[in-house]
Amino acid sequence: MNYLISESQMQVIITESLKERFGDNMRQLNEITKKVIDDVQTVYKLNFKFLLTWGASIGGMIGPLKNWVEGNIPNLTEYEVSLLVLGAVAQFYYDNDRKLKNLYKKISDKGLSSEFEVVQIKADELRRAFVDFISMLAITSTSMINTMSYAFILPILEDLYHLSIGADNTQALIQLIGKRLVSSGAMVVTGSVLSNLIKKMIQKFQEKR
Repeated sequence: MNYLISESQMQVIITESLKERFGDNMRQLNEITKKVIDDVQTVYKLNFKFLLTWGASIGGMIGPLKNWVEGNIPNLTEYEVSLLVLGAVAQFYYDNDRKLKNLYKKISDKGLSSEFEVVQIKADELRRAFVDFISMLAITSTSMINTMSYAFILPILEDLYHLSIGADNTQALIQLIGKRLVSSGAMVVTGSVLSNLIKKMIQKFQEKR
């Protein structure tokens, strides 16, 4: 016997699947960040564990950049990838010159200066594109570091867009997505800030319909 489901039922299935992925993505960003920081500490004896307090926010930059490096710069070990990625991203979340200089010196000592220059350029492209997006949403921010706290949204933008354009009840969608993200345990922004961010993104996406 063949069982058919309606278009509306299919939409419910897709919607629930996407919402579940939000929480999974946040946890994965945390795991990627922890792996990169652990690699740098274990192999290069540089302790940047304090950056873990940024949770999925720093992972939103590390994850996409790490994927890009692995796909575009050949002949690097996994530990060299971690060193380069952390070197390029740490400056966006931390402004202690001494620790950053030690990180950059280690990259130079390992003969990775030319590769690091390429990674820095890509990281800055990603940062500028993200800052422009946040500015478009009219999100007020007091500093670059504060702005970068929203970077956890980078890996979920496409999913959020697909949910937004098909949403009938925007407020309910905001609450559901917010709960999924908060329940991941990886958020460094407050519930109200998160709700405001999601609301503005959904509104901007729906304007494009």
